[in-house]
Parts: sequence; structure tokens; C-alpha cells
Amino acid sequence: MIAKLVKGRGFRGAAEYDLNKEKGRIISTNMAGQNPRELAAEFGEIRKLRPNLGKAVLHVSLSAAHGEKLTDEQWQAIGQRYLRGMGFTDNQFVMTRHTDTEHEHIHILANRITHGGEVVSDGQDYKRQETIMREIERDFRLQRVAPSAEAERRAPTKGEIEGAIRTGQPSARQQLQQLADAAAKDCPDFTTYQERLEAAGVELVPVAQLQGAKLSGLSYRLDGVTMKGSDLGKTYTAAGIQKKGISYEQNRDFAAVRRSIERDAARAFGTPDTGVEPSQSAERRGVGHDAGAIGAGNGRTDGRDTPDAGRDRPQEQGAGREVQRPDQRSGQGVEGGSSRSAEGSRGTERGRPEDGMAPLPAGRAGGHGYGGSRDRIMALAGTADHREPNHAGRAERGRANQGRDRTGEAIQKQINALGVERFEVGIREAKTGQMMNREWSRAEVEQSAAWLKRMNAKGNDIYIRPAGEHGLVLVDDLTADKLASMNKDGFQSAARIETSPGNFQAWVKLSDKPLSPEERRIAAQGLAKHYGGDPNSADSRHYGRLAGFTNQKPQHAREGRQPYVLAHECPGKAATAAPEYLERIRQGVDRVEAQKERQSRLEALEGYKSPGYGWTTDPGHEYRKQAQRLMQRYGKTADFSRLDWMIATDMAKSGRFSADGIAGAIAKHSPQVESRKAGHVEDYARRTAEKAWNAPEVAAERQQQAEQARQAKRDRGPSLGR
Repeated sequence: MIAKLVKGRGFRGAAEYDLNKEKGRIISTNMAGQNPRELAAEFGEIRKLRPNLGKAVLHVSLSAAHGEKLTDEQWQAIGQRYLRGMGFTDNQFVMTRHTDTEHEHIHILANRITHGGEVVSDGQDYKRQETIMREIERDFRLQRVAPSAEAERRAPTKGEIEGAIRTGQPSARQQLQQLADAAAKDCPDFTTYQERLEAAGVELVPVAQLQGAKLSGLSYRLDGVTMKGSDLGKTYTAAGIQKKGISYEQNRDFAAVRRSIERDAARAFGTPDTGVEPSQSAERRGVGHDAGAIGAGNGRTDGRDTPDAGRDRPQEQGAGREVQRPDQRSGQGVEGGSSRSAEGSRGTERGRPEDGMAPLPAGRAGGHGYGGSRDRIMALAGTADHREPNHAGRAERGRANQGRDRTGEAIQKQINALGVERFEVGIREAKTGQMMNREWSRAEVEQSAAWLKRMNAKGNDIYIRPAGEHGLVLVDDLTADKLASMNKDGFQSAARIETSPGNFQAWVKLSDKPLSPEERRIAAQGLAKHYGGDPNSADSRHYGRLAGFTNQKPQHAREGRQPYVLAHECPGKAATAAPEYLERIRQGVDRVEAQKERQSRLEALEGYKSPGYGWTTDPGHEYRKQAQRLMQRYGKTADFSRLDWMIATDMAKSGRFSADGIAGAIAKHSPQVESRKAGHVEDYARRTAEKAWNAPEVAAERQQQAEQARQAKRDRGPSLGR
């Protein structure tokens, strides 16, 4: 099964192609339109929900292998499986089947905007699509088609094949493809990809634009032979490696790009070992402050893959827009947190050790040596014999450590400490200040890290708070001294987050069991007031910062860089002073709630309208009638414990109500509510009713009434029916 996906701007043209009368017919849709004009108008109504979204159209074709025949029902099931897998669960779509080629295939035209106005993410959509195709092939027992990572690979030429047969050695193209494939396996980012290739003797020559913000081209050099990524295949280009999951981020990977560019510049000037910084040599040529594409040699700015691209234009850090780099105060939460000097060396992070993360180790300029080390890349990718020489172990461990996803580690550290199952993640848009909210599970938060990084890189702040019921409160805007005081008093943080230099947020776990929103609000306000936190954040629903991302508030910028939000101590344990603190809070809450309940019951008794008949057997009616009469006599401030006793005694004497009925009426209607503790009102009502029912004078009165009733029956004689 092969899928070809295109995102576009116009629905009308795609619909006209799909619904061509000679080759296409609709087999499934959730829309009312039956022709291109009607469908385009219907798509357009939903598109109005996101007028600024450029490419709202998803147009995909799904093709079966040659010779496979499927029914409409099978194609419908396959199409629905594809849509669900890509996240299109609440979107307009139309599915058409075409019969104009030897390969059976369908087209799916879908709106990326949901009925609720959200936009389906297109993050790593080609990679996700490949996974879905393999699952469909397996579940529907279809012929397997090689994924794009395998198929989109340039085949060797006739000359290369003949040369390999003659020499017994693969061509440079084949060697580069093999080494690049191994380096790309489970590779998270561009820096790691480059380091793995360098360990195997392959130099990566990148082309970057917009002062390093965009990676637009790649070339590979092995044993003096340079080949463009497109010469190896689509999956080896800058766009191709990113589709395979090798992400590129300016603040993390620009140092690796610059190192390659400066190395090429040094080679061009013949000064690899002269002690002159490559950037200085390049600057003397007048190219150190180019505002165009980085590495686009010979004045080219189209970003295409070129041999030896980048050797003429090393980019100084100060040129044009300042490149955002990680705050080096601490390692935790810093994505690729180390820095490199002009010579390309990887420096260690300098910062506080209390963040729980060891600094990244230093490396050497220009990689780790190439002689006889190609097999190392296979081991790094998990595709080679692991019985390699011991001398390679230390370098490989260092490189593995350098490739860590520190943002992912920071996220995991914080959400594990908070210890709830679901979270609300907020993205505050830089332009509008509005908060986009997503509710995710723990796993979904971690899996969405790449998308959150992109949102953060666009200037948006990233926040988080527990979803649903929980026992956590947030105390914001604390200093280190105030945090120390909280720890001393037994209010230790379950997670301590540094949002900007010297400013902290403390997530305090008061209980492993859920607390009511009112309890959390009162607890947060009390802690904020006592320890000098922000009272405006103590509302039980306030967002906290998510570690691993930059704080985008302008006032925190230093030298053009925004500080990273850091996760420090995150034990995830409940505060030792929490039980006593909660008990005091609950006592206060009980009193307030009891006063509200008393007032509500008094107003209900005042407005009670008694039925027009005399005696009643409903204890609730009887209680309210007598309570209203006594309130008129003694006032609303009367002691209702005394009035309840009087009413219960009178009801018990009448013989018309049971003790349980009297207790129920008191519990439901009496204003005597001194506490809101569970069972308190019911226990008070039961004791009052039983005491009144068992009082000697009441029992005697009931006995006398029963004897009078029996005597009256005897006086009437036998009934007429006997």
C-alpha cells in the first residue's frame, strides 16, 4: 500500500480531479455536497473558522500493489483507518475511488480544520503515514510495499555496479547511503546525526538559511568525494532527514552547522592547524557578516544541495538576528545545552549542580578522528557487531550523552513528580496573548514535545497544570530564601521549577488523595500570603511553567537570549506539614459552609406554604409547619437545637410518625447545622429523634393514645361486614 500526501490551499481543484466522471466516484463521505462546487462551498464554511491558515487542504491517494483487488467496503475501511491514524476524527472528508490506472487506488480529500475550529497537526505526517501504511498492510493482509525510507534511495549506476564487481568494494554513493542509514536509526536531532557520521569518517556539509533558522541543504563528503543529499536519494536531503524524525532546531543545532562551515572555510584557506580561527579567516574575506543564507556558497541563496556548500560563508554569531542559545546557568531542561567555541569544540555547561543533571562532556574539534572508525557508526545505530575495540567505548558514551534530549528529560522529571494521570498544557500565543489549551495523558505530553518545541521557538510560552481532581497546589513567584523557609516549615516542594533566574514556582503536594477546588484555593492563598508568593496565582486553577522550554517574557532576556525553565528538586512527595494544615483548612471550610447551609434552610422555612388540609402523615410537612410557627414566635435567631427537641417531642407524641421519619425530617430541614462534616447532621438528627421518642412522658402519651384508640374501637362494636 502506497500513500502520497499533498497539503494545498484550494478545495475546488482537488475535488474536480477526484470526482472526474470518467474515472472517479464517491464511496464514502460525511458531507452533503455531491459535486465539486457544492463540496468546495461546504469545505469553505468550516475554513472560515481559521481564515489565516494557508494550507487547509489534505489530499492523499492510497494505492494497492499491482494485481491486488479490493471491494468498496475494504477501501472504505482502509480510508477510515488512515484518517483516524492521521488525527482526522472530526473533519470533513470525501473518499473517491479511481479506476483509471492498473493499480487500484482511492483519493481522500479532507479539511485540516475540525468542526470545532482546531487544526490537525501535520507534525511528522510523512513518517506517521508510513507507519499507518505498514499497519494496514498487516491487518488487511495486503502485499507489503517498501517504505519511503527504503524506496526513495538512488540506485547505483551501471558504472558503479561494474566498479563494485571489478574492485570488490561498494561505490562512494553506496557507502554514504549505508553509513547515513545507520546514523539515522533512532536519531533524535541533527547534532547527533552529524556526530555519528563524523565518527564513521563522513563529513556533513550543511546549508542553512535565515541565520541558521532553517536547514535547507546537505552534502556528504567521504574520502575526498562530495555528493549532494539528492544524489543519494530524497531521504538524505535536509528535508528528507527531518521527515525521518531527525529534527533541526536553531538554538540547539546551529553550533554543529557552524562548526562544519568553519571547518570547510579553514580547509579552503589551508589553515586547519595554524591556530587562526576559521571565522577570523573568513571575516577577512568579507563574508563573516552575510545576512543571507549560511553556507550558500558562491552567492547562491536558493538553499539547494551543492557540493562543498558552505565553504565560503561562515556565519558569525553576531550577524543579523541573534541566534537564541540555551541559558548556561544549569543543565536541566536545556535542549542540547552545551556550547561550541569558534574552533568547533563542545564546551561543558557551567552551572549549579543541584538541578540533578550532570554537565555535558567536552569533545574535540572536527569530530573524533576518522581512521578505521566507520564501524562505530553501525554500533551507535545498533546495526553492527557489538564486539568492537574497547578504545572506542569512551568516545561513544560521550557522544551518546551529548545527544540526549534534555527537554524531554525535563518534561518527564516534572510530570513524574506531579504524579497525576492527565494534564492540561497551555500555549500562550505571543501575538494575541490568548491561551491554547490541550488535555493530554502523561505519554501524550512526552510525545508532543517536538510540537511544543516548535511552538516555543515561535515565541509562545508553554505552561502546564494537573487536570481533574488532585491534591496539588501551586505557589508562584518565590525566591530561594522563601523556598528554604517553606522546606524548614514542612512544606517541601513536590516539584521545584525555576522560571527565570532566581524566580521559582513550587508545586506542593498536600495529599495523595483529591482535594476540593475550595480546599486547594484556600491552601494556595494561605501559603502564598505566608511565604510572599503571588496571591493572584493562588486560585487552584493557575498554570505553572513547563520545564525544558524558554521563558519568552521580554523582561527576562539577557544579551538577546531567553532563559530556560529549569526543573530542580522533584521528589514528588507530599509535604510533611500538610495533614495538620489541611485539618485547619477543613475546619474553616466547614464553618463557612455550615453558615451558608443554615441561611438557606432558614429562608426555605420562611417561605414554606403549608397544605390546606389538617393532619398529615408526611414528617417533612409536619416539621416545616411547626418550625415556621415557632420561628414566628421566637425569631430566626432562636436556638434551633431547642426548637428541634420541641418539634420532635410533639411529633413523637402524636403517634403518626416513626422515629426514623422524625430523624429524616430534622436532617433535611433543620437550620441547626453546626458542621458540614460527613454524617454530622444525620447523627444529630438521629440522636434528637430517638431521645424524644424514648422520653418517658412521650412514651406514656403514646400508650395513652393507643389505649384510647382501642377503647373507641370497642365502643363502635363489630363492623357491619361481619
